[in-house]
Amino acid sequence: MAAAKKPLEFHAKRPWLPEEAVEDPDEDDEDANDEADDGFSLQEVLRLGGTKQDYLMLTALDENEEVVDGGKKGAIDDLQQGELEAFIKNLSLAKYAKAFLIEEDQPAKKQEGSKKEARVSKVDNKKQNTVESESKVKNKKRPEQHSDENSSAITKAKRDKQQDIFEFFERRTLLLKSGGKWYDLEYSNEYSLGPQPQDVVSKYKTLAQKLYEHEINLFKNKTNNQKGASSTWMKAIVSSGTLGDRMAAMILLIQDDAIHTLQFVETLLNLVKKKGSKQQCLMALDTFKELLITDLLPDSRKLRIFSQHPFNKLEQLSSGNKDSRDRRLILWYFEHQLKHLVAEFVQVLDTLSHDSLVTTKIRALVVAHELLCNKPEEEKALLVQVVNKLGDPQNRIATKASHLLETLLCKHPNMKGVVCSEVERLLFRSNISSKAQYYAICFLNQMALSHEESELANKLITLYFCFFRTCIKKKDIESKMLSALLTGVNRAYPYAQTGDDKVREQVDTLFKVLHMVNFNTSVQALMLLFQVMNSQQTISDRYYAALYRKMLDPGLMLCSKQAMFLNLVYKSLKADIVLRRVKAFVKRLLQVTCEQMPPFICGALYLVSEILKAKPGLRSQLDDPPEFDEEENFIDIGDDEETEKFTDADKETDTDTMKKVEMEETVSERHVETKKLESASWVHFDNLKGGKQLNTYDPFSRNPLFCGAENTSLWELKKLSEHFHPSVALFAKTILQGNYVEYSGDPLQDFTLMRFLDRFVYRNPKPHKGKENTDSVVMQPKRKHFMKDIRSLAVNSKEFLAKEESQIPEDEVFFYRLKSVTHELFVQNMALRRISKTLHYYGDKS
Repeated sequence: MAAAKKPLEFHAKRPWLPEEAVEDPDEDDEDANDEADDGFSLQEVLRLGGTKQDYLMLTALDENEEVVDGGKKGAIDDLQQGELEAFIKNLSLAKYAKAFLIEEDQPAKKQEGSKKEARVSKVDNKKQNTVESESKVKNKKRPEQHSDENSSAITKAKRDKQQDIFEFFERRTLLLKSGGKWYDLEYSNEYSLGPQPQDVVSKYKTLAQKLYEHEINLFKNKTNNQKGASSTWMKAIVSSGTLGDRMAAMILLIQDDAIHTLQFVETLLNLVKKKGSKQQCLMALDTFKELLITDLLPDSRKLRIFSQHPFNKLEQLSSGNKDSRDRRLILWYFEHQLKHLVAEFVQVLDTLSHDSLVTTKIRALVVAHELLCNKPEEEKALLVQVVNKLGDPQNRIATKASHLLETLLCKHPNMKGVVCSEVERLLFRSNISSKAQYYAICFLNQMALSHEESELANKLITLYFCFFRTCIKKKDIESKMLSALLTGVNRAYPYAQTGDDKVREQVDTLFKVLHMVNFNTSVQALMLLFQVMNSQQTISDRYYAALYRKMLDPGLMLCSKQAMFLNLVYKSLKADIVLRRVKAFVKRLLQVTCEQMPPFICGALYLVSEILKAKPGLRSQLDDPPEFDEEENFIDIGDDEETEKFTDADKETDTDTMKKVEMEETVSERHVETKKLESASWVHFDNLKGGKQLNTYDPFSRNPLFCGAENTSLWELKKLSEHFHPSVALFAKTILQGNYVEYSGDPLQDFTLMRFLDRFVYRNPKPHKGKENTDSVVMQPKRKHFMKDIRSLAVNSKEFLAKEESQIPEDEVFFYRLKSVTHELFVQNMALRRISKTLHYYGDKS
């Protein structure tokens, strides 16, 4: 009782009267009266030391209701209205949200029933303690039961959800509309690089196949029900038209809607595979190729198979929308089917490239090259096909393959490494022929490199020297393969970083090979040696001796590397610091020109002019030429027979023996001198500075340092100034007068006999429309064309004849004089004809 009185005394100022219950809106009078009847009332709670809040809490409790975490089981009083539903929608779990909301309705009904039971049921004072103790025990046991029930409900919902995801529903309308490129749709760029679960992928693929087939059927029904002249005509053409019309109609349908017309793509592929008419096969081949390039294949990526798409994020990407998800599945399945068709077409191309007809093989090769240049799809297989044709038994096809590969690298320079690796794989095959290897090496040495591609240059040099050693071991030095290998090393060496060591290992071999191969190959070897030695600033005397000897090679007159040889001579002389050796080279070069044709002579004279410009010390041979007497000088020998000499008889024997001894000594001395003169022209390096110098010029000396060229003059220029060719005479006179030859063209091309004959028959050279200055001709020299030059005028044109003779080049003066004379004769002939006609007219009249 004391405990009951204490709260009454503490709350004495607060009027705990029944009227306060009327003022409280949460209190119900009727419920209070019913509770008083059952023995549970506010007065009883207050008597036991409780408060009004305790009374309200106990009134809402039910003994049969489970209490979890201090609240009612299944209640959502702590959430705002619609908050849970919005959260589930954000997770894109629409179906699961519905199932969860259905389950939530049942606890809500239980909550309403519990409130009614709480109002009816009455609690004793004795039951209050048991309720509190039981509630504590239930709070410990119920969470485990609640979590088990939740997990089972979630797994059941997931199973229902998966069954609903892979369930197929038919639609009455098309999901994908026609028009535009299929790869421009936003769904086509969604892909996944990571591995996907196979069971999920297989289920999605089955669903996608059903959706795609249903989509195709809807499209067919739609097109069949269309009415109109164009649609009727298109159906008739596709079914019963000629081959060309059928292909054109199928192309139009595929261009309009590729996704729904994949059957026509298969039809075109079957026409390519058909073994009947070659004409039909080639027509379908070109049609299918154009279709792939223009409409079916994307430009910047390869086609993807079905498993390369993000199925783990498919529901999230589609935001729970079935139509959006099914559109993705249809598009991805179409791309998967298209990829298989393209792979099959590439296999058909490989079969056609081994056909017995050359036309079919070339057409298949060109199609593979165009696909490789324009689209990245199946690029590896297409590249293998084109590279393999370098080993074709027919030279025409191998040359075509080399040209197509060069065009590919001009369009896609970043593919050099890939193409080089594939060609290398071809070179080291076990069953490869030597001719195929030669064509492959020729393609590689035509590859244009840059300083950023040093690794590729190193790789090429290693490859070249591998085959170079093989050729040397086989003693196959007369073949064209050796020249191609040296050409490749020359072109790759300036861009390589580790080429010096590999070339230095083969220097002795190159010097040995130099004198055994033909002239063109020897020029390549000399160029390589000069590059290596010039890069190290150590050009040896051995190199200059080899070059000096090679200038007398008879193959120089008929070789195709005259321009390259003159360029090498110019670079070598410009880099030489020994002036007397340069004089020896210039002297021999002018000697060689005496048996060459005018184009080479003009080129050599231009080279001499440039050397004189770079090394003015050579002009001493022009300024002070030694004088030679052509007349014979006769010297009388003294006659001592008139004076008589007398000797004793005993002394005659002594004098005779003395004369014999003297004669033997003089003969032996002369013999020794002739032996010294007939010794070899090679001079040891130790005797280079203090060796005995010759006072005369030896044209047959093998070492240019000791041939005595500084003791002679360039008298050959005098003879060349009297040459029959006007340009040769002009160049020689210019040098003799102390001037420099100024010429902007190519003397090796401009002064040929063919050029003269073309001008003689009034035929101008073919105009080059920029082809020779483009990347299509990689290793050819850039040509300069002066359109305003007088050489571009026809020799029978009025503009050419209107020029003064002083304005005409020396090699064109002949045409100018010839045409001037013929023009005067023509004018005189016309005048005579007029006079004769006049006389004849008046004679008849008289």
